[in-house]
Amino acid sequence: MRPAAQRKSALNRFVVTVAASAAGLALLYGLFGAPGDDFETSRAEEQRGYYVLDATLTEMGADGTPRVVVHAKSIEQQLADQSVLLSDLSLDYKTESSGTWTVTANQGRMPPDRGSLLLSGDVKVTGTEARGSAVIRTDRLAYNTASSVIQTADPVSVTFGEHELRGRGLRVVLNDGTLRLESNVHGRFNP
Repeated sequence: MRPAAQRKSALNRFVVTVAASAAGLALLYGLFGAPGDDFETSRAEEQRGYYVLDATLTEMGADGTPRVVVHAKSIEQQLADQSVLLSDLSLDYKTESSGTWTVTANQGRMPPDRGSLLLSGDVKVTGTEARGSAVIRTDRLAYNTASSVIQTADPVSVTFGEHELRGRGLRVVLNDGTLRLESNVHGRFNP
């Protein structure tokens, strides 16, 4: 049998070893195993970049008046690729010769180069009354911010009052007010 001093020393080492092991396991669980802890939340926020709710962005023209106005329910920067996601958006584009065009969509994505805006989900483009109030509907649309050209390869419908054209693929030069359906064009013109 061991003397009492050796037993007490062995017991103290055992207690310290068990306590250190428990503290180490708790620390590891807190860092890697606890769902929804602060460590994971801060990492997710670092991935997002900026996030704005109910935002309006305005680009001014050379004459100092608004040229492009974008309203969005949310705007979120993605740090991984520097793209920007928009939800429930409306875009007003003012041209000199063909008035103001309004584009609405459920979602939008601006790639990192900021040269275009990719719209999806119930996309609707409306022209001014002065140009016949054309209404274009499609599911996806690309808007080139430099050339002010919108286009899609998807099915589209174009309505001018009582008249309607349907086709696949579309190209509109907003500044000129010109519209071209690409293929499978069918129309209905009511007197």
